[in-house]
Amino acid sequence: MRSTSAPTPQAVPIVFVVEDDVSVRESLQLLSRCASWQAETFASAREFLSRPRALAPSCLVLDVGLPDLSGLDLQKIVAW
Repeated sequence: MRSTSAPTPQAVPIVFVVEDDVSVRESLQLLSRCASWQAETFASAREFLSRPRALAPSCLVLDVGLPDLSGLDLQKIVAW
């Protein structure tokens, strides 16, 4: 996820998980936290898009088959 400012040197990496299946979402959140990464989860693409841009290193784990907007469409929006 691109940000408008450079990340701070002490910023904790964030793993964003966008997944509509609650059990998968919670499992990925737990796995991320076990690796000492901050995890933020979202049940839909629209929920994720309503979050302000991160000012920390981050990655995005997407479900391809989201109900509101596909993971591939979300990827295109974020990369734009």
